[in-house]
Amino acid sequence: MPLNLLPTQSILDSNTPMRNEIIALGMYAISPKLEEAWKTLFLLAAERNPTLSLPSNIVNSTDSEVVLANRTRLSHICGFPLVEKYATQLMPLCAPNFDIEGLSGPEYFSYFMVNNNSHVKSVEESDGLVAAVNGVCSHSGMNVLRHEIEKVHNKGHLENFFSHMIYSGTHANSIQNLLDGMADIAAIDAATYCYLQRINPELDQLLRIVGKSVKMTSPPLVTHINNPLCDPASFTKILNSALAMLNVKQRELLNIKAFSEVSEQDYMPMLAL
Repeated sequence: MPLNLLPTQSILDSNTPMRNEIIALGMYAISPKLEEAWKTLFLLAAERNPTLSLPSNIVNSTDSEVVLANRTRLSHICGFPLVEKYATQLMPLCAPNFDIEGLSGPEYFSYFMVNNNSHVKSVEESDGLVAAVNGVCSHSGMNVLRHEIEKVHNKGHLENFFSHMIYSGTHANSIQNLLDGMADIAAIDAATYCYLQRINPELDQLLRIVGKSVKMTSPPLVTHINNPLCDPASFTKILNSALAMLNVKQRELLNIKAFSEVSEQDYMPMLAL
């Protein structure tokens, strides 16, 4: 069953002149309607706060070259690479409070998932099988799975636990690997799964949750340290005002109750897992 998603994230919108400043969304803009909801959120923030000079050019990309480009004033990235690689370049502003059971404030976690036809009933039972991970720098797709195996279950190195690892590139691709029988287990960001399940409701019948990861601070919206858009407190207030102005359908689609101010220190525990 192929998932119903955007075909591929665009690195740069072909209609965006190279000299113009941009916003790079993409962390959770995984369908046309979600992409439109995120764009509307930022456009409302720009319209109501003209002194902020928030770019009106928005591209759907999580590519590191786009995120780190000088003309990218705002982007949404995973907290793990923020503190592991980009701490001297990027500054977190705020993070979403997802409307997901078990979460309080700017938190998120991952589901450990298998195909519903699988005999696997726990992460421990996936010993010697195939895992799908979305990338080596992903907290929700890689870091939490490593932590669960190496620290929680004391099973040794991740690479030695599984017979093979598929680097899928995205959570959606990892899910597709489970559906196609190419992988036996994957760690899927709960917020991403919530979005995917709404688009593809049959996933609840095709996949099974066999565990949950530890909670960590949710992925931040970031700006450049040497050319900040504004201070975290001001931007958080602006974005929450824009969120309140979204129509009901778009607010429900984003599944975000509010945004909370965050700092680099909120993501440091990811390195200690």
